[in-house]
Amino acid sequence: MTLPYYASYPLSGSSKVTGAVVVIHGTERNAEHYFELTQRAAAAFGDKAEIVAPWFQTNDDKPSSSDAYWTNGGDGSWKDGGDAVRPKGLSSYDVIDQILRKLADKSTFPHLTKITLLGHSAGAQFIQRYAAGAPSIAANIHIVVANPSSYLYLNSTRPASTSGCSDYNDYKYGLDNRNRYMRTSSDEKIVQQYTSRQVTYLLGEADTVQNGDMDESCPANAQGENRFERGKFYFSAIHSAYPSAPQDLSTVPGVGHDNEAMINSAQGKAAIFRGW
Repeated sequence: MTLPYYASYPLSGSSKVTGAVVVIHGTERNAEHYFELTQRAAAAFGDKAEIVAPWFQTNDDKPSSSDAYWTNGGDGSWKDGGDAVRPKGLSSYDVIDQILRKLADKSTFPHLTKITLLGHSAGAQFIQRYAAGAPSIAANIHIVVANPSSYLYLNSTRPASTSGCSDYNDYKYGLDNRNRYMRTSSDEKIVQQYTSRQVTYLLGEADTVQNGDMDESCPANAQGENRFERGKFYFSAIHSAYPSAPQDLSTVPGVGHDNEAMINSAQGKAAIFRGW
């Protein structure tokens, strides 16, 4: 079984590479666009940057008989680390585990020292939950969460009302009723994992419009009115409860829900290529 991906270099390796970005597409599953966009942002690093953009297909993409594919929402959604329709038992988060193992292999990428996990919108939802549930993420990995519609909360407290919203703490919004991949870690382990990881919340200050792409479900609305507010509330909750967590907030003035403007902003590049 295979999963298509775009990459600057094959995952079989390169001795040139010193830094890598694994970028996750949004709900439109436009992996090629995100690959090209991130490549442009990494232009200053020339041939030393490896950009990897996996493509999580659904049935709408007409995957070949040898390709893995998922649903785009609900049970088995690629966005939340759900198990694939085909093959059974493969989480979309298992795929990221495999990519990171490839990148960490010194026999294939001997000079690679920095890795960034990047997502915008639905890709940011994906990355933020993966950062909580993945049992092993190396200390040199930086996670950039840009303009998601919602977050995985680590406790049952929310900044807005949960009245009439009995499922507000169910996964993907909270720790109850998690999927197979996320159940491999206990609640306590998820909290420990997430609050020990390097995360930048990258928010467009103009991402304040409720549109058809924004999650307006009851559990999401309990996190705030819009993406910018939800991001600020979430960072405040993490910073207040876990002040030693190596996580920070960066905002981009005048930018709304625009993947290109976010990733190519000065703030975006500073977060994505931190320490390179």
